Amino acid sequence: MKKILVIDDEKSVQESLKLVLSDKYKVFTAGSGKDGLEILSNNDIDIVFLDILMPDIDGIKVLQEIRKDNQKVIVVMLTAISKLSTAVEAMKLGAYDYITKPFEVDEIRVLVEKIYQDLKIRQNIEILSDEIEKTSGTIIFKSQQMRNVLDLARKAAPHDSSVLITGQTGTGKELVARFIHKESERREESFIPIHCAAIPETLFESEIFGYEKGAFTGAFKSKPGRIEMAGNGTVFFDEIGEMPIGLQTKLLRVLQEHEFSRIGSNEPIRMEARVLAATSRDLKSEIKSGRFREDLFYRLSVIPIEIPPLKERKDDILPVAYHFLSVFAAQTGARTKSFSSAAEKCLLDYDWPGNVRELKNVIERILVLKGNKDIIDVCDLPEDIRGSEKSRIPEKGSFVEQVAEFEKRLIVDAMEKFAWNKSKAAQYLKISRRILSYKIEKYEIRKNKQQDSDC
Repeated sequence: MKKILVIDDEKSVQESLKLVLSDKYKVFTAGSGKDGLEILSNNDIDIVFLDILMPDIDGIKVLQEIRKDNQKVIVVMLTAISKLSTAVEAMKLGAYDYITKPFEVDEIRVLVEKIYQDLKIRQNIEILSDEIEKTSGTIIFKSQQMRNVLDLARKAAPHDSSVLITGQTGTGKELVARFIHKESERREESFIPIHCAAIPETLFESEIFGYEKGAFTGAFKSKPGRIEMAGNGTVFFDEIGEMPIGLQTKLLRVLQEHEFSRIGSNEPIRMEARVLAATSRDLKSEIKSGRFREDLFYRLSVIPIEIPPLKERKDDILPVAYHFLSVFAAQTGARTKSFSSAAEKCLLDYDWPGNVRELKNVIERILVLKGNKDIIDVCDLPEDIRGSEKSRIPEKGSFVEQVAEFEKRLIVDAMEKFAWNKSKAAQYLKISRRILSYKIEKYEIRKNKQQDSDC
C-alpha cells in the first residue's frame, strides 16, 4: 500500500489528513520533526506533509535532513498565509509544493493523486532509460512462421491470460513479450523484465518481491520488488526454467492469490500486473526430472507460443540482416549499404545456431571492422559462415558437375585463405603448384576485383 507521513505539531491537522487519505493510503503521523524523521528512516514513505512551524525542529531544517538521505520522497509544506515567503524558501530547497492552512479536503486529494501520477511517470522514465535498447527493438520478419507467431500473440494481448513463450536462445522471445504488452490495454503501464538466469539464487526472492528496511543484513532501506514496480503493467519472467524450485512455490502462490508481501513484512500487497514468461528449456523434461513444478507450468502456459529457430525460417534471414545493417551503419557511420549476392547466399546457407542474436552480432562486427566498404562480400564474413557456403555440396547437376563445383570451391577457399599465393595454397591443398594452376585455368577462377582492393 502507498504510504504517506504527516509531520505537524497540531493533532487536529494530523487527524484531518489521516481521515481524508486513509481510505486509499496508509497514513503515518508524527507530532514533531524528530519523530517524523524516525518514522521516515524505518518506512518506505512516498509523500511527506510537513508543517513549517514546529516547537523542536522547524520544517525547513527537517526538509534539509530529509534531503540529505532521501532525494526521492515527495515533501509538501504546510504553512499559514503569513509565512508564504518561508514556503517559497522551502520550494527552493526541494519541496514539491505547499498548502496553506486551513486547507480544503478536495485540494488535498487532488494534490496527492497528482503526486502519485508524477511518481509513476518518473518510474516509467527510469525503466525506459534502463531498457531503451530493448524497447526500441522491432520484430522484422517475412516468413509465414513468424506471421503465425505474431497473429497468436496479437490474439492473446487483450486478455490477462498467462503466456509462455518458448524457443531457442536468441530467437527473440523478449521482443514477442514486449509486442504482447504493446498490443494490450496495459501498454501505457510499465513492462518489467526479470532475467531469471542472471539473478543469483540468494537474491531471487528480494529482487522479485522486495524487502523492508532491516529485513536482513545489508537491508539499510526498504526497496520495492520487480512485481511491485510493474504496478498495473506486465511482468516478464525470462528463462523461467532457471528459477529455483523453492521460489517457484512462492510464485505459484502469488499467481493464485494475486497478492504478495515484501521480505520482512506481513502486510499484503495486491498484485495487479499481468505475467508473461519465456524459456529456452524443455519444461516438460524439467518437470520429469523434478526441477520445475508441474502446477506452475500449467499456470504459466495458458497460451503457449513457440518461436521457430532462424534456420527453419530462412525467409527472415536477409530482411533481418538488412535491418541490422541499416541500424549499425547509422550508429557507426559506416557507408555500407548492402551484401553481395554471394555473401547473401552464405548468410542463407548458414544454420545460425545463435539465431537472431548471432546474426545481429555478426553484422555489428562486420560494420565495425569493414564499414569503409560499400558492399559486404564473402571475404568480409566470419570464416564459419563463409565455410557454410563453400563446403555445401551442390544440389543440382550430374555427379561430375557436382564434384567439379565442390573442387572449385575448395580452391577458391584456399586461394583466399593465403591471399592468392599459389605456392602456399597448393601446399595447403597438398597438390603441386602446377596442378593448382591447371585447375585455376580449367575452372576460370579469377580474383575478384572488389576483393583485390578491399579484402
